[in-house]
Amino acid sequence: MGERFGHISGVEVGTIFTSKAALAEAGVHALRQAGIHGDHELGAFSICLSKGYEDNVDRGNLITYVGSGGQDDDGKQISDQSPDSPANKPLRVVRGANDDNAYSPTHGYRYDGLYVVDEAKMVDGKKGFKMCTFTLKRIEEDGQKAIPIRRNPHPRTG
Repeated sequence: MGERFGHISGVEVGTIFTSKAALAEAGVHALRQAGIHGDHELGAFSICLSKGYEDNVDRGNLITYVGSGGQDDDGKQISDQSPDSPANKPLRVVRGANDDNAYSPTHGYRYDGLYVVDEAKMVDGKKGFKMCTFTLKRIEEDGQKAIPIRRNPHPRTG
């Protein structure tokens, strides 16, 4: 399920899901752990932006997304990544709740539409390891709402 490019019939851009299980059931992002759902030959069907890689940069309509690999079981980067070849087909982007990201929802997971790979390259990551990065650009579609922005991604307490 979810092994197709483009929108999923019946799921509108902006739909909030309560869990990754709900995303998988709807076919938006089929994997409950991994941030990239794809096929080595066909490319990525969907990605889920959450708290996975510190080198990810979210600017709303433009995302720098890090490929997978090189992490230990605790999510710490311990080695270089291998270069990936993007298929350059529209992929679904989901954002998970993340206090550090003004574009993420306050809770759950939100389907934010289709993006295409604008650029793919190997760069030195923040920890000094080689990282495969993809610049993703949102496809503007008629009637598509803008991505909501939280005014203060770091709420103060006390």
